[in-house]
Amino acid sequence: MSDVAQPAPRVTLQCKPEKSGNELSFSYTVTNEGPGDVYVADAFHRVDPATHTPSADRDAVVIALQPDSYALVLRGIPPRPPYPVTRPIFPLTHRLRPGERLDRRVLIPLPLAETSPYQPYGNVRDYVLKPIDGVVLAVDWIAAGSEGFVATPAVGAEQLFTIHATNLLRDMRRLTSRFPTRGLSILQRAPKG
Repeated sequence: MSDVAQPAPRVTLQCKPEKSGNELSFSYTVTNEGPGDVYVADAFHRVDPATHTPSADRDAVVIALQPDSYALVLRGIPPRPPYPVTRPIFPLTHRLRPGERLDRRVLIPLPLAETSPYQPYGNVRDYVLKPIDGVVLAVDWIAAGSEGFVATPAVGAEQLFTIHATNLLRDMRRLTSRFPTRGLSILQRAPKG
C-alpha cells in the first residue's frame, strides 16, 4: 500500500461579464481537468415558508464589498456575519468528474447591494452607496479526495449535494475572475451603532 498523495485536481474558471440595462450578467464555466472528482458550489438551500418544502435556490449569490474596493460576487461559503452564528451556512454543490464542465449564468440587478444567506437584502436605509473599482466573480470548490470527505444527495435539489470534510474550510478552494469597472457603485450595509 502506498502513502503517495494523489495530485490535486486542476480546476479552472472562465467568465464573461456583461452589463445590459440595469443588470450585470456573469456567464461562467468551471472545468475539472482532473485527476479526481470535485464538488463546485452551485446553490443554497431554500425552504418554502408555507409548505416547508426544501429546494435549491440556484440564483442566490453572496455580494460583499472587499477592502480593495471590488465587489465580490460569490457562489460559495458566505463570510460569517458580525454576530455569533450557531449553524454555519454552506452551499449546495454540483459534482464534476474529470473532463466535465459546469456552465452557469448569474444575473444581478443594479445597483449592487451587499447580501448573503445570513443577511438578506434589507431596507435601503440600512445601506450606504459607495463607488467600486471593479467586480470579482468567485466560485468555491473542493476535491472529493479531501480528508474525511462525504457527499450526500441534497433533499429537494436534484443533482446537488451537501458536503462534509474533516477540514472543510481549509480544503475549500476559490476560483476568481477580476473585472475592473467604471461608474458602478454598491449599497454597503451600514455599521450598526
